[in-house]
Amino acid sequence: MADKFDYLAWRGDLTLAQAPFNEIDGVILARFAYVPFEYFAQPLPKRFVTIRQLAAWAIADEALVTGERWKLRDRQLLRAMADSARFGPLEAGFQESLLDEVLQTQFSAICVRLDEDLTAVLFRGTDNTVIGWKEDLNMSYLSPVPGQKMAADYLRRAAEKLGGRLIVCGHSKGGNLAVYASAFCGGDVQGRIDAVYNYDGPGFYDSILDTEGYKAICGRIHTFVPQFSVVGMLLGHPEGHTVVHSTETGLQQHDTYSWQMLGPRFAALEDVTEGSQFLDSTIKDWTADMAPEQFQVFVDAIYQVLSSPELDTMHQMRENWFSTAVSFVRSVADMDEQTRAAAVEAVKLLARSAGREAVEALTGT
Repeated sequence: MADKFDYLAWRGDLTLAQAPFNEIDGVILARFAYVPFEYFAQPLPKRFVTIRQLAAWAIADEALVTGERWKLRDRQLLRAMADSARFGPLEAGFQESLLDEVLQTQFSAICVRLDEDLTAVLFRGTDNTVIGWKEDLNMSYLSPVPGQKMAADYLRRAAEKLGGRLIVCGHSKGGNLAVYASAFCGGDVQGRIDAVYNYDGPGFYDSILDTEGYKAICGRIHTFVPQFSVVGMLLGHPEGHTVVHSTETGLQQHDTYSWQMLGPRFAALEDVTEGSQFLDSTIKDWTADMAPEQFQVFVDAIYQVLSSPELDTMHQMRENWFSTAVSFVRSVADMDEQTRAAAVEAVKLLARSAGREAVEALTGT
């Protein structure tokens, strides 16, 4: 099997005219949206520029390269894209970013012209920080959040500016934004959308799923989740999903660099793991019957534990799983019995995925 870099080495010499756009191209572009364009020393011009030119500016930007705003693998991916005939000549532009602490919103989007009549609209997701995961979880009980409204507005304006057909992509929160924007951009714009690619983004409550906008776009949504999916299995996904083999374990499978590919398609599995099945069949049913305020209490309890100074990233949470889980169980002690029981069951499954066997001592059951 192969990863993104293997795909670029294999497919990079073929232009999109020679080999049509596929789901792997979509996940590469969804990751491209994570490039911190807003922190470039040289602001991006209003005109569209090639990915090759963007890469040259980024690599020459010493503060950007040595800083912590840009992951090493994302830098490597941008360089590989720039060196390829498939992505290097493509033009990117109409980039917008907003970080608003009052609204608790981090929004970023960019467009890439795939040909004269087809544009990919890309929404950035969250990173691997605990705060980023909190933002993903927030979207599961607050809808619409400001970022979703911004995404729909951005898609409408991009469609008006660029014309032609559209493909909409995003990973994590970006996947949710891609679906929401495509559902609520208006009928004229929606009619121009060929496909929506959602890579492990959270779903929606029935209040969204029952709208005419969502129903109209549902058949064009392609959702992909790893075998142990947490974010991507939250709430409703009536469009169905493809399960992708990841080489990571537990929560780290959310990182698409671990997703495996076979040629122009993902290495697909028949179903998600026991943990994801539990989330799908039990927690999803449980949250569907909860008032948003109750689910917020549950999410805030998780965040309170994970936002300790010792736990800045999900990797650190996994490495310190036992102490983290103990703190979490203590934090839900004041919840109602049903919420507490579901929280403990969720902790059991997540602890098992992290390879910890001391669950019984932790929960007292």
